Order: sequence, then structure tokens, then C-alpha cells
Amino acid sequence: MSYLQQNGGHDRFPYVMYNNTLGIHQVVLPHQLSGHSSFGMDPVSSASSSGSTSHSVEMFVPMNIPQYNRDGSSTVMFQVNTDRNSLSIPLEECLQPGGGPRLKDAQEIMFPTIDRTQVRILKFVIAWPGYDTVEYPIDIGTKEVPITRADLARQIAYHFFGFFIQCDNGRFTQRSHFLWKVGGRYGYSFHQIHLSTFWNIEGTSWGASVRVQKNA
Repeated sequence: MSYLQQNGGHDRFPYVMYNNTLGIHQVVLPHQLSGHSSFGMDPVSSASSSGSTSHSVEMFVPMNIPQYNRDGSSTVMFQVNTDRNSLSIPLEECLQPGGGPRLKDAQEIMFPTIDRTQVRILKFVIAWPGYDTVEYPIDIGTKEVPITRADLARQIAYHFFGFFIQCDNGRFTQRSHFLWKVGGRYGYSFHQIHLSTFWNIEGTSWGASVRVQKNA
């Protein structure tokens, strides 16, 4: 089932329908994210933004996905356009229209070699350590209105958002790797997650490499 409306504009994401499908009865829109009670941990501040002496570091989340494709030819990168050494961008920024003002090459067309008359939906796999693997649809658009990097980032971010809510409300339970707990008082929160790459696992299945930001 596709959670995306079959129309010509990716900005018209059906947030209400998507939340209802996930069992989220309180509809949460992207602009309300920062105040959502399900993500109660305070954001991690870097020295450059807070003026403190502490600084933050990013660590890759070891998703439980075999990396079949290793040549990098089917990998989409997400970077901050103002940072020459950027390797990722905060997921919460990607929820903004246009992927947020800092996303590099936001309007670049994605998957130009895919025949959209044959493939319209990709399977996005989230295999967070210790949790069951789940799949979400990524609508790559039509030949006339193909998906952009900003559109892709926004869909990925919203699926992670839904995943974090499901973990936080107990619908998804963790069985191992408890250092990677999601939600609650001691778990990782959505605003700590940075999107680095979107890469092809095999066929129409794709995964995302994400980093968590935490104090050093």
C-alpha cells in the first residue's frame, strides 16, 4: 500500500492519513515537531551554537542491513550546503518544505535512470539495532514530475519520524542492542538523527545511513 497520494505534487504529503495508518491518533505535522512530547530529550547543542565548551560528535547507527551494493553507484548523499565538510543533515530540517534551506542540491532530480512507468514506489528499509525490520514506501514520482533530493529527504525523514513515535509508544519493542534504544527518558530522540545517505540494498529495496548526534 502506498501512503502517498497519486498526484503531481510531492508537497501534498497526506500527513493525516499517514498518521492514522500508523495508529497515531494525535496528528503531528512537521512544523509541530520541536514541541512534540514523545521526543522529550533536550537537543544536543554544539559549542558553535550554544557558546558552551562542550561539543557534539556524530556516530553511524549500525543498521542490520547487508550491504550488497558496495560500489557507491546507487547512493544519494545529503549534505549541508554551507559546510564544505558536511557528511549529513539533521532529519528534522528535512521535514521542512523544500527539504529545508540548508540542504545541498535540493532540487536535483533523483533516480534519473529508473523507468517510472515500471517502478513508482521504492521500499525503504529501517533495520534499527535491536528492533524488528520495517519497510515504508518511497514515491519517486512520475516522468513529468520526478522526485527531487528535497522530496526524497522529506519522505525519509517523515518515515523515521513515524518509526520513532511507534518505538516511543511501545508499538515497536526492542529485543537487543539496548544501547541503541529509541524514545523514552534514556533513548535516542528524533532531533538527534542526521541523514547521511540513501543507498540501494538490492532491487527496489533501499536503506538510509543515519548518524546520531551526542555530546563528546
